[in-house]
Amino acid sequence: MAWYSRFVGSKPQAKTEVVEGYQSFSTPFGNVGGNNLSLPYVNGRHQIAGYIPFGSNNLFPELLNQLYYTSPLHGAIVDFKTNAIVGGGYTLETAKMSNEDKLKLYTFEKKMKLNKTSKAIAQQLIVHHRVYFKLCYNEKGELYKIENVSPEKVRVARDRITYFMCDDWSARIDVVSIKRAHPTNRDLEQLYVYEIMTLGQEWYSLPQYTSALNFAFLSGELSFFAKSNIQNSIFPSFAMMFPKKPQSEEEKHMIKRTINNLKGAENAGKAIALFANSADQLPKIEVLPTNSNDKLFHEASALNTEQICFSHTIDPILMGVRTTGSLGGGADIKQAYVVFEKNVVMPLRDQVEEIVNELLALAKIPGKYMLNNFQIINETIVEIDDNVSKISDIINSVNPVLAAKIIESMTQNELRELIHLQPIETPAP
Repeated sequence: MAWYSRFVGSKPQAKTEVVEGYQSFSTPFGNVGGNNLSLPYVNGRHQIAGYIPFGSNNLFPELLNQLYYTSPLHGAIVDFKTNAIVGGGYTLETAKMSNEDKLKLYTFEKKMKLNKTSKAIAQQLIVHHRVYFKLCYNEKGELYKIENVSPEKVRVARDRITYFMCDDWSARIDVVSIKRAHPTNRDLEQLYVYEIMTLGQEWYSLPQYTSALNFAFLSGELSFFAKSNIQNSIFPSFAMMFPKKPQSEEEKHMIKRTINNLKGAENAGKAIALFANSADQLPKIEVLPTNSNDKLFHEASALNTEQICFSHTIDPILMGVRTTGSLGGGADIKQAYVVFEKNVVMPLRDQVEEIVNELLALAKIPGKYMLNNFQIINETIVEIDDNVSKISDIINSVNPVLAAKIIESMTQNELRELIHLQPIETPAP
């Protein structure tokens, strides 16, 4: 009987140097933003030690991981998609299977931790458009272990048969080559490869949101921008300039009292009188322009929100973002989700099912894996009836005594409809 395990055991973590700065991240994450993030450099004629670099620094997949954590909206959309795909759980079809095959299937399910693995597959498909599993065979050619390999650890050779795995491509330490899984491959360790074909890309798949990576980076920087703007900006509204330095402690206190008497809500709109022995000794008051960085913040925030949602093929209303000219009612949300589910969620579900079923076939288990239909937004969101809204407005506008009498005359289902609950069905006699 074959046994399967997604993880062999925890490897000792190498000590990494701590890089100071707000962008410090676990290796191999680093500072990004200097180049056009939407256009990773990939050239099949350029190889390093047999593999084709992915991006100008060979760290583009690591950049995709980093932006998942640093961009709030982008990360939320990835999680929203993942939950929409696998949130309903899965079903294993065991009809017409022998007891021995059922035992193999249940062992596969337990050792693979299919709940967690399904989520990992969906997330990797969304973020990287690539999924990899290392297959380990014994001397008899029996598959005894299946281990998920995170896509950022994998690079491909020009022949597309040889792949290279490394835990840290920034240091390029312990790079291991492995052949792609194939019926004619007799290696004890092979790599199962699932890569979504993307237009014009021969070596590496690019996720659909790549066009908005600059906006995803910007959304991650906006929070730091706002924080720095508050900490480092100077916000006085005027400057009081005196023609000479104060000559005594009494003059210093007088200047301090004068400035303090101009501050605070209780002094708003009051007039002020300043005296001096001559016109040259009068203090000069200059109005300072206010900091306009807040306008840049709001403009950039609105722009990148729309662009990130568009690149993910998701209506902003599903992420709680109200767009200009949209009322955002229950019907709008349901309609947007139906479009999103049919165009994005269902194809991704099919791909997750295809991957798991191919692994079952490689393990020579006849069972079938199917994801359950699941809707994050369903019938609990109801469209507000105009008549119900009018009744509610009337009740809120009349005398409380009259409002109480109106409510007493209403049926139970009319009251439930008033607060947007589903009616209770009356059992048939």
